[in-house]
Amino acid sequence: MLLDHIGMLFGGFFMSSAWGMALYVTLRVLGRLTAPIMCFFLTEGYIYTRSRKKYALRLAIFAVISQIPYALAHKNSLLTPDFNMLFVLLISFAILCVLDCKLKGYFKFFIILVLFALSCYCDWGFFGPLMVICFYKFREKPLWLVLVYCLIVILMNALSCLFLPAKGIEWYSELWQLGLFLFVPVLYLYNGEPGSRAPFHKWFFYVFYPLHLLMLWLLYSLI
Repeated sequence: MLLDHIGMLFGGFFMSSAWGMALYVTLRVLGRLTAPIMCFFLTEGYIYTRSRKKYALRLAIFAVISQIPYALAHKNSLLTPDFNMLFVLLISFAILCVLDCKLKGYFKFFIILVLFALSCYCDWGFFGPLMVICFYKFREKPLWLVLVYCLIVILMNALSCLFLPAKGIEWYSELWQLGLFLFVPVLYLYNGEPGSRAPFHKWFFYVFYPLHLLMLWLLYSLI
């Protein structure tokens, strides 16, 4: 995540040279590991948390806290409808709750559709919820999980290549998104056992996410 945001924010300073471009692409490719790992951890958290209400509240609080650093780092106005990754995780968490509730089928479908629409105004868009649903629905079918995940990655890159020219950007300029495939071997390294429950490991990410965005923005502003 840190490497990805360094590339995003400071890429303009070193992309004029071949080595700088290679460094930029490397940072962005490695950064593609972040979103699927976050989505995977959210899915595991949804399954194993002792209180889904507290989990959702924690996501909501830190999503709000993170929005200002996120907007600054992405050079957005606070009024720009572009919300940070924690909002995507919160929406994805809500989708899982709806999937497991006892609402009627058509009403459940409508709510999920609305939540997917809301995710389009967030970082990673509807691909975040798609990954979470994939990890949840196929968590006991590793082969299908990898297959569906790879289809999501292919879809994401295909849409990127299709719509970038409409923005005046070369179709191949974001092929570093293929770094999402790096998550596949990471999946196979997961042994299914819970990690540390120490408070530090529980809260580190929530604090680090907005803090590192703020620090990078301050450094960028100074340069």
